[in-house]
Amino acid sequence: MRMTPYLYFRGACEEALRFYEACGLGAIRLLRRYQGTPMAERDSGAWRDKVLHSVFEGPGLRLCASDGADSEPMKGSALLIEIDDPAAAGALFATLSAGGRVTVPFEKQFWGDHYGNFTDRFGVQWAVNSSADP
Repeated sequence: MRMTPYLYFRGACEEALRFYEACGLGAIRLLRRYQGTPMAERDSGAWRDKVLHSVFEGPGLRLCASDGADSEPMKGSALLIEIDDPAAAGALFATLSAGGRVTVPFEKQFWGDHYGNFTDRFGVQWAVNSSADP
């Protein structure tokens, strides 16, 4: 068994995945569009070039994503990235949170770890942690 997060975007899936690539999280391994499917004419064809299904993979990361006009925003959970090096974790936090809303700034916390969380500019909630005890 494997659990893979599935992210839904309201028309910005490809833009989000390209941003995640630029942040160094991984690469798009599969990208299928609505074009060529029975759903291509959804909303008078406006969704033809949108993402029906995708797979994104990087070191220690795998997620799937698509565009969905009726998708709900992410609530009550976040994608946690754990990095042993606090400097690398802080740099990723800064890059990935750019244009988003930081909830907890990335810094050394009272429990000893470097930690922060945010919602990125696409509405995905993330947390970044660098453990005091690797």
